[in-house]
Amino acid sequence: MDWKFERVAGPYKGRTGGLAWDGKAMLFSAVAEERILRYDPSTGKAELFRWFTGRTNGLAVAKDGTVFGAQEGGRRVIHFLADGSTAPTQELLDGAHHNQPVDLTIDSKGRLWIADSYNSQPPYGPPAYPFLPHASVLRMDGYGPGLWRLTRVTHDTAGPRAVLLSADAKTLYVADGDIERGDVCQLFAYPLDEHGVAGHRKTLLNLAAMERGIEGMCLDSDGNIVACMGWKKSGNAPAVVVISPGGTILETHPAPADAPMRCAFGDADLGSLYVTAADGGLYRARGIGRRGLKRSAS
Repeated sequence: MDWKFERVAGPYKGRTGGLAWDGKAMLFSAVAEERILRYDPSTGKAELFRWFTGRTNGLAVAKDGTVFGAQEGGRRVIHFLADGSTAPTQELLDGAHHNQPVDLTIDSKGRLWIADSYNSQPPYGPPAYPFLPHASVLRMDGYGPGLWRLTRVTHDTAGPRAVLLSADAKTLYVADGDIERGDVCQLFAYPLDEHGVAGHRKTLLNLAAMERGIEGMCLDSDGNIVACMGWKKSGNAPAVVVISPGGTILETHPAPADAPMRCAFGDADLGSLYVTAADGGLYRARGIGRRGLKRSAS
């Protein structure tokens, strides 16, 4: 049975992007408006969380409740602190500025995993710093208050669009390829050792030419990948799919709007799936028979 989505906020100008459940409400990015909003399901209202966000897309909530954002316009990961201020992180990889982060996730050790892509929309300002000759997944490790170190994780990606960790954090899932740049879109799984070093990748999905790949993904409580993909321009129709850890597509559901962007489970029981899309809406499907993964606080 198809999942029934309702629009609970928006539409906003341009696409809506990154999603993150903060324990009580769903944070989501209105990317073009340079705002992060917070939808409270108890009131049904979306209120401003931050503005002037530098086209922040992907979001991740840390253990202390602070929020990290992938800032496409500013070419950096930004830290939104509890007092309303922001703090920069590390912008240099081996002395060079990295690309345009579009998505990120955080593990139980507080390490950030970043999809550092090339983007169809350029960053702000003149091109003072060239892009890297590669588009990779990066890992950002903290080693003191406000001190961060960047490490390159993948060496075989064309342009990662979304990152996700398995329940035990021993596998890194990477949605690679940007159809707007002419890439072939794929889904990879990398084994990770205890230090966060990636081993040889396994290809879980290999899409045909002109098929829009995965733009956002999350885990359900069974460890399956729930992913947003497809559009009306070409290839597969816009859909939200459920993929097993081994790469089998278990379910396919029509997306609530064209070019679905990101997805995340939310509400008190993590029983609702939220989706953002290119039309600027925030959508929710309840009672879908799946729940989000509640990660350990250890």
